[in-house]
This record gives sequence, C-alpha cells and structure tokens, in this order.
Amino acid sequence: MVTPPAEHGPSFALFKSERGAIYDGLKRRAKVLQDGLNAIEGISCQDIEGAMYAFPSLTISKGAEKKAKEMKVPADEYWCIRLVEEHGIVCVPGSGFGQKKGTYHFRITVLPPDDMLQDCISRIKTFHDAFTAEFS
Repeated sequence: MVTPPAEHGPSFALFKSERGAIYDGLKRRAKVLQDGLNAIEGISCQDIEGAMYAFPSLTISKGAEKKAKEMKVPADEYWCIRLVEEHGIVCVPGSGFGQKKGTYHFRITVLPPDDMLQDCISRIKTFHDAFTAEFS
C-alpha cells in the first residue's frame, strides 16, 4: 500500500489490524513451510525471512541426475516436473535462478492457506520419498 490511512484517521485502526493479521499469517505459514520441508529427508530449507517464498535445497541421486540428463533437463527441473505431474504441486526449479553447479533447489510460495499448505508439505514428502527410492 503506497499511502496508508493517517495514523489518527477513522480507518487507521482497521488498517493496522488487517495489516497485522496478514503479516502474522505470512510469518506463521513461512515457519510451517520451513519446518515441514526441513522434516523431509533430502530437503533442507533455510529460514524464510522477508519473502513469500522458500528456496530449499534438494538432494538428488546420481540415478535421478542420469534420468534428467536423458530427458535433457536439469535434475531439479525434472524433480519439479514430476512433482506437478504426480501431485499437482507447482514449484520453480532452482536451475532457473543460476544456482551453483552441482546443487539443486526449488522455489515454493508460503501463500496457500494453512490447511492447503499442510497438505502440500505432506504430498511433497510422499513424492520426494518415492522419487528418492525410485533412483536409489
């Protein structure tokens, strides 16, 4: 918001309350996402601060790297494609952000409502566990 209501104006209290609720919700969902991703073996998420996205790192096996190479896509892109095809969760592969060679990441938002975010984390775990087992 470029010009919030004046501090002592009639709508300031409502503005402050609504803004606080939005910020609190974003912080809460960021923490839930961060903790949920960190609980998945092979996924590591740094603290989410000041953004609406997490950018966790992925451990991807040599077998999955080989399959991605056959598909002519970076391994994290292959992971993201499979995630959306199998579980309907859209993430952006880290390879699109110029990540360090030999590392893998994905970007995911904190914006879904709480119940949807919990379901999303659960489906990411189910997917990543199966994906890892497939290429072990």
